[in-house]
Amino acid sequence: MNRLLKRLIKRHLHEYDNHKSIKDFISGIDDIFAQQQDEREFMERTLTLSSTELNEINISLKENLAKNEKIQRHSEKLIAKQDALFNASTEAIFSFSPDNIIEKLNQAAIDFLDLDVDRLNNGEVLTCDLFLSRLVNHDSFSNDIQPIRDNELAVVHGFFDTIDHRSYEFYSVPEVVDGDFFGRVWCCRDITDVRKNEALLKYRANHDALTDLPNRSLILDVLNHAIAMGKRHNLKVGLLFIDLDDFKKINDTAGHQEGDRYLIEFANRIQSALKAGDILGRLGGDEFVVILEDIDDISHVVQINERILALCKLPFYIKDKKYYMSCSIGVSLSPDDSVSSDELIRKADMAMYQAKESGKNTYHFFDKKLEKIALNSVMIDGQLREAIKEENFVLHYQPKMRLKDNSLCGVEALIRWQKTPNELVYPDCFIHIAEKNGLIREITYWLLNKACQTLKSWENTSLANIPMSLNISAIDFADPYFVEQVFQLIDKYNINPALLELELTESTFFNDIGSVQEKIKKLKSKKIKLAIDDFGTGFSSFAYLRDMELDFLKIDKSFVLGMLDDEKSQAIVKSIIDVGINLGFKIVAEGIESASIMALLTQQGCHIGQGYHMSKPITEKMLLEFSTDTLKK
Repeated sequence: MNRLLKRLIKRHLHEYDNHKSIKDFISGIDDIFAQQQDEREFMERTLTLSSTELNEINISLKENLAKNEKIQRHSEKLIAKQDALFNASTEAIFSFSPDNIIEKLNQAAIDFLDLDVDRLNNGEVLTCDLFLSRLVNHDSFSNDIQPIRDNELAVVHGFFDTIDHRSYEFYSVPEVVDGDFFGRVWCCRDITDVRKNEALLKYRANHDALTDLPNRSLILDVLNHAIAMGKRHNLKVGLLFIDLDDFKKINDTAGHQEGDRYLIEFANRIQSALKAGDILGRLGGDEFVVILEDIDDISHVVQINERILALCKLPFYIKDKKYYMSCSIGVSLSPDDSVSSDELIRKADMAMYQAKESGKNTYHFFDKKLEKIALNSVMIDGQLREAIKEENFVLHYQPKMRLKDNSLCGVEALIRWQKTPNELVYPDCFIHIAEKNGLIREITYWLLNKACQTLKSWENTSLANIPMSLNISAIDFADPYFVEQVFQLIDKYNINPALLELELTESTFFNDIGSVQEKIKKLKSKKIKLAIDDFGTGFSSFAYLRDMELDFLKIDKSFVLGMLDDEKSQAIVKSIIDVGINLGFKIVAEGIESASIMALLTQQGCHIGQGYHMSKPITEKMLLEFSTDTLKK
């Protein structure tokens, strides 16, 4: 029973349990009370749940509103950033509608179209015709954007030039949302300065920095084209390989800066000797080439060579000083010598070296004999390197005799290349190659080492105290470590330095004269003897006879051999002897091949002689026998 109803009945009806009718009535009332109580509780629960849900929904709505506001602000920021990037971009950016109306453009695009503010503010409709009006080559542009006509969703890229002489690179992409096309964006980047820099870099890559002439790379391209055109029109192409003679003198005396000025002036002179269409280039250093096209007469090549040589002979003024120079020219022809640009240059180079060997200041056309010589030189170079590695050299010795009593007073050590057990190669066949290819220092070191070792081994023989002379090239003597090297070997073998004689060629004195004098003084301080070899065959100068502390003067055998038949040769020999004696030299004559020549030299006052009349170059064993026999006499 409902508790409230029960309390009311108990308050008013104390004995309701005894009355059935009242009991039924109360039971019915109780059911009504219970139902109402359930409904009230249900309503209360329902109201409570509805209020909670409403609160939750309200909170959710507030949160969603906050999120939406945040998203909106973020979107506004993104749009603002995009607008800022759009307007700040240096690229001209256009947004076109599907019907080619310009809907949006940035400041760079406004500048590109050269639009004024009034046209923009008046809301004028801007079409693609305005864009196209700025281009100079519509056909090329039309070809580049052809994919757009075939497919509106195509992405295109290309280049165009404008009427104000600017160059642009463009990209165009479609604007698409959910597969629907609603316009196209164009980005145009000004690449004018980039192209100018690219052109400048390309120019610099193909031109010599000093003279502004075509360099090797461009020369090869031009030469290849010239060869192809010559072949098509049945005409020759000439290549001149020009090398300055003794250019090192300019750098050594006037300095590299003045040497560069000389090269520029030299290039200008060559250019003035050429006709329109002839190409002058610089390979590097003091090497130049000239490409002569459309040659129908070789005499034209000869004339160009003669003009270049003549212009080169004119004096050059550097730092108010007058210099006279010359050049050597090698010539190769296409198709006669080759149809390969590299081969033409190589063969012209070979011909140029032949011109130098012919006395310089001349030109020489390539011929097949030169190639054979070059191939032989390459072969010898390889074999010579192996010989140095294996020390396949021997010394032969030519006795030097005192003319007044025919006694042995020295020997000249002459190097031989033991190519095979039965083959000896003489120095005139390989020394010049060693000098050219940078091998001479290694050979000279072997020579010095072997000479010192041999002098030590002679100390207890009949050759004790017999001086040994060695030929030293100008390249060796110019080596800053040469003197130190000689001293080290003398100390290594503990020999008497006075027994070592070094024979120097006249070309030795063409180098830095101060350095030469200093080295001579150092060598003389150790009592080492020095001689001028082959005197009279080079650019002989009395100045270095006077200024250098030398001991011997060797007369070249070409004068000695002609003494009996040529009065001039006899007079020259006599003059050299007289000058040498007056300057305090011991005079040595080479090439004595008869008793008559020996007698004449003795009569003229020559001190020492060597030649086949006394003895040819012989082995060490034969020399020991020779010295023993000489002592017996």
